[in-house]
Amino acid sequence: MLNYPAAAVTYGFLTLSIIALWIPSYVSSLPKTLGLWIIPFIVSLGIGLSAGFVHLPALLPITILGLACYFFSVKPSRAIRALAGAVIVLLSIGLLAHIVPGFSNFKVISDAIISTGGIAYTKYLNYDKALVGLFILAFCHPLLTTKEQWVAMLRTAAPLAFAVICVVILLGLMMGYVRWEVKFPPQFYVWAWPNLFFTCVAEEALFRGFLQRHLQGSLKGISYGGILGLVLASVLFGLAHYAGGVSYIILATVAGLGYGWIYQRTKSIESSILTHFTLNAVHFVFFTYPALRR
Repeated sequence: MLNYPAAAVTYGFLTLSIIALWIPSYVSSLPKTLGLWIIPFIVSLGIGLSAGFVHLPALLPITILGLACYFFSVKPSRAIRALAGAVIVLLSIGLLAHIVPGFSNFKVISDAIISTGGIAYTKYLNYDKALVGLFILAFCHPLLTTKEQWVAMLRTAAPLAFAVICVVILLGLMMGYVRWEVKFPPQFYVWAWPNLFFTCVAEEALFRGFLQRHLQGSLKGISYGGILGLVLASVLFGLAHYAGGVSYIILATVAGLGYGWIYQRTKSIESSILTHFTLNAVHFVFFTYPALRR
């Protein structure tokens, strides 16, 4: 029997934990290395364990990821930092691909036909995937903290995001992946919330905030190192969408280049998260979702 109340509380507190990352640390008496986010996360984890969305074996990878992010952030010796970085990447990919055991993600949309001529769509609330964004942003990446920073970021990012969205959508139309179809189905809200907090935050944290950032830092000493870091992170992002087929890999790679370009221009992970979500929302509301049947 589906336990909707327990799911709402579990994933609701997980969402609050992610939102709390942007609450300034000075409003909390917790140590800086933790922050206010830890409180709703512990509540979410406890309820998730009791409701069966998270199982005891999951505590090991959760602990390892948290510790790896912490040790990476405190800048220990080069060897420990390299080991922590490798653990972060490998474990994050496993969590994004849902191959790390210990999670029973809650299904909220099952084989729904969102668009005329579109393939059936299923949506889960992915607890495992959300952990990636939560821990990387909590320990390994600076976040915007003031109104002035947000305004400056939005002014720079808005026209760039518009260009990226236009390019990706036009490419999708040319490839026959989607077609124009305006709609506002009842599934929108249950789709939008996890798409923003559990998908976009997680994917941008890993591929832009961690991989692209540190690849570009490592390659800055060579010619076109910044471009190479951007391309490598974008290709990895595209390959991570292999389940959608070749067309989806191509579109995701192009989108990743756009998100990475905006991230590079703004130095703000918030800009790539918002661009990613806006493109997804435009796709959902104005075009075939998730894709045309072949």
